[in-house]
Amino acid sequence: MFTPLPQSMSKLEAAVQLLDDPGLQPPPPDMLEISERLRKVYARARSNGYTDISRSELRKLPFAYWASSSPVLTHVEPDLVSQYWDIHLPQALTASPRRAKRWLAPLFFVYCERFSQKDSEFLAFASRLVHAIQMAQGLFAQRMQFLQSEYRFFNPIEAPNRLANFFFLSRTKALDALLSDLQLWPGFLASEFGSAVFKAGLGASVESLRDSQTVHRLLDWARRGQVKVVKTDLRITFANALLSCWVGRKPVESLKNVLVDHFLKEYGDPRFQSHLHYQWDGVSQQAKGVILNWLTGDTLRGFMKLLQRTADDIWQYRQKFWMAYYERGYIDEAWMALGDTAWWAAQSLKADEKGMGCARLDGGAASNQSVLILKIGGLVFTEWSHNGSLRAYREGSPEAPTLYKSSYHGADLRSATSLDFHDGMNMNPELRHMNAEGGTWQRKARDFIRRQTNVHLSDSEIL
Repeated sequence: MFTPLPQSMSKLEAAVQLLDDPGLQPPPPDMLEISERLRKVYARARSNGYTDISRSELRKLPFAYWASSSPVLTHVEPDLVSQYWDIHLPQALTASPRRAKRWLAPLFFVYCERFSQKDSEFLAFASRLVHAIQMAQGLFAQRMQFLQSEYRFFNPIEAPNRLANFFFLSRTKALDALLSDLQLWPGFLASEFGSAVFKAGLGASVESLRDSQTVHRLLDWARRGQVKVVKTDLRITFANALLSCWVGRKPVESLKNVLVDHFLKEYGDPRFQSHLHYQWDGVSQQAKGVILNWLTGDTLRGFMKLLQRTADDIWQYRQKFWMAYYERGYIDEAWMALGDTAWWAAQSLKADEKGMGCARLDGGAASNQSVLILKIGGLVFTEWSHNGSLRAYREGSPEAPTLYKSSYHGADLRSATSLDFHDGMNMNPELRHMNAEGGTWQRKARDFIRRQTNVHLSDSEIL
């Protein structure tokens, strides 16, 4: 998933000079560069049976195992690879703890950086590595033996799920502390092995993916990659995992805000086209529906706060009515158009209502007026503030306003004839907000919605 971090060979050389302290592992070297250099050395030494190769060049052989466009080393230098595994490596691993560490370090880093569950050559490499660490001595070898026994670390098929449980289901430590416990370098998160662990974490149970600590660790892991998740093949899996688990459930507000912040920043706003919008392509309708629902809630709450701040006399009755439909899951989408005074008041609300969406109301309305445009079933409503009326239109009809525009004109929003809230008993089909204290307009609006959509709420819910 992630590209390798920029590293230098000097860091590895300095680390392996330490006597036998297993320590926190440093970053691996630039393996592409060293692979190409080593392969040239091995090719020159092939004719004389590799007798001219230095011990250092033998020790670094794992870095030459894979090259960008060349066959694996076992096909290019089969005799040398056999000598490495059968003669040179066993001798080094049993000679002394210090020497064992120096020879195990390249194997360890190559395993993490070149990790694969499908490459047969890598699976063979992993199998040989397991055999090698069993014969090695010293603290570094013991640490690798522990990783294998506890997490099946060097078993490519089992390790990602086991490590995902360790990293994402632990309840007591931060991600950096968990890396330290396994004595892994921070760049492990961006390695191929780290990518496999991250992917396994995204496959956790729905209950686990709803856990706040698990979510924060997954987001933290995602942020540390040199390539953003949206630029990888986990783009869809990531969004589906972190959003679909909330179908029919509500996260605490703080967790919802974290998720909304992340997806709006990385994926773009799914409500309208932008340069980021394509990143929602392929994401399930369930997952997109969840974040749209959260954005709708933020917009509704923002609208109600604006009504309060711009002195709408019946804001609390509007809030009770429309939030009742939202809490029952009946409001599909919502958007606001704001006059000048309301627009500036809205700027201070965006810190609280993370996904609040709004447009400018350019003319045809008082400066403090707001218009809420929302969808319930097959209906589109325009709810005007400050003595404005409630209007309704059939979705898809020429009269229905379009959501998510950047600006509207008040006259355009009023010009189309509303559906009739009064069964022909009033010359004006729209609904005035009469007798809010007694529930008159609320009951009329509720009964109209029931007739049109079969959605019904009780008096106790809307009043």
